[in-house]
Amino acid sequence: MEISNNSQLSSIYQSSKNQGVDTTHSNLLSNIDQFNNDSHADKVTLSQAGLDAETKLQEIASQYDPTNMSYSELTRMSSELQLNGLITPQQGLAMRAPPSRDFDADEKYDVLALARKSVEFNQSIGTAQNTDAKLRANVLNVLERLQSLKYRG
Repeated sequence: MEISNNSQLSSIYQSSKNQGVDTTHSNLLSNIDQFNNDSHADKVTLSQAGLDAETKLQEIASQYDPTNMSYSELTRMSSELQLNGLITPQQGLAMRAPPSRDFDADEKYDVLALARKSVEFNQSIGTAQNTDAKLRANVLNVLERLQSLKYRG
């Protein structure tokens, strides 16, 4: 039997249950695995603009290390991201938040870890859904994406 969508899986499970057939957990998982590995999987096609953006993001990722960069480098990176339309001006501003009150713009630090701490703090005090917290979470996502591309490319 070939299962081609979730509703078929659900109706098979219901039908077996209603007929008193003992459908074991492993059989159900087997059917789900077959569904997940089905050759009729959805395909996504990226536009040329999307491909260009991915290429530019990869290029930027190869130039910067979010786990070891200075504020000066962070400013250049965020400006590049913004100029290429990869982040919004608001995200660029949030990304360029100073690491501390009195900081050396050329001293390297872990921008990614600082962004994570900021997001974790928002979550710990229950403000993760406010506008500024969502903006910081978006910045964290961008930094994590850059970090993952740095080691992929």
